[in-house]
Amino acid sequence: MANVAFLFTGIGSLSGGGGAERFFSDFFDKHQNSESKYKLFFITDSESVKHFNSVGSLKSKSNVVIFKIINNRFKSIIESFQIAKLIIRYRIKLIQIPLYNIHYFSLVKSIDALPKIIRPKICLTITDAFIPYYYFIDNNRGYNFKNILEPLFQEVNIDSVISWYELFKEFSLTNNLIKSNPPVFCINSRYTGKIFASNVKKQNHIIYAGRFTIAKRPMLFVEAINILKHNKTDFKDWKFFMYGKGNLENDIITKIAEYGIEHLVSVSHALDLTKVFEESKCFVSTQDFENFPSLSMNEAMAAGNAIISRNVGQTNLFVKDHVNGLLLKQDDEKGLAEAIEYFIKHPELHQSMSDESVRLTKEVHTFDNFKMQIESFWSKTLNY
Repeated sequence: MANVAFLFTGIGSLSGGGGAERFFSDFFDKHQNSESKYKLFFITDSESVKHFNSVGSLKSKSNVVIFKIINNRFKSIIESFQIAKLIIRYRIKLIQIPLYNIHYFSLVKSIDALPKIIRPKICLTITDAFIPYYYFIDNNRGYNFKNILEPLFQEVNIDSVISWYELFKEFSLTNNLIKSNPPVFCINSRYTGKIFASNVKKQNHIIYAGRFTIAKRPMLFVEAINILKHNKTDFKDWKFFMYGKGNLENDIITKIAEYGIEHLVSVSHALDLTKVFEESKCFVSTQDFENFPSLSMNEAMAAGNAIISRNVGQTNLFVKDHVNGLLLKQDDEKGLAEAIEYFIKHPELHQSMSDESVRLTKEVHTFDNFKMQIESFWSKTLNY
């Protein structure tokens, strides 16, 4: 049995988001109770544990290894010594970084510098679909990507990369992005560990759930509802709900008031959307570039929601047009309004779409499928 570890430190509040953090911590919990040739550890700090626990994640106590974050002038030296001790103590053969940020750089570099006999393989996870679009663009988001990732790519011998995005693999290879030229493995499955009740009566609710940021394009949802209002769409008893937090929250509330659609759209926030998804019929995604592997979308599907989304990236891995949802024919607020109106006016499709969403989460996007893929990648990385 080989020992592998997720390195997950410095995690802040997960309210209003944190899909990658919750996904990997939930996977860790479930992995503890599964048969595997790998013993999985979770290296994190005590403050991060509190944030994971606040959203119901990282429930497992076994194999959680506490790393003490140092905040003095000897930070790099002490933390490097500390991680080396943990690697030796727990005989870690592979360290996977599920969500890289700049604060990991010195620590990862120190792991890379360990003597070969104790140095674990270093596996990077790419969870941001925007990298190929913004990495070389001179704006704030591109600037951050390049400055955060380039030192890691050029100065650390990364042994392998795991990503959900085929586009990142192509982008990385085409641009010789990573100096060590590691293999890039792509995952085409994800799962949610949540269990949803199947006997809850569905309401005529359409949900947007995600951060209120430019990349998520929440204003498209508001604009589409306003178009439907002007089209005199018969909403009957349909209601629209927006769940999230972010720097566009005030703009969204202001625009809803300006359009006079407060009676149709509610803006709120919740750490746990289980009950919301159980009662709703439809989940809408408006974000740029990619919908796979959205945790919110996955949870909405598992709870029996039809999905309406922009046809971007690998969305087809989640959304099958006119099977478990609708893909926008026109990629703007008018196209979204048309899709929502079509869904409302065709109630005969709701149950079959709901059933297919649930089937996909039970047969395709499952823990066993994801576990099989990631463990296969660990095996390949360890054997390189």
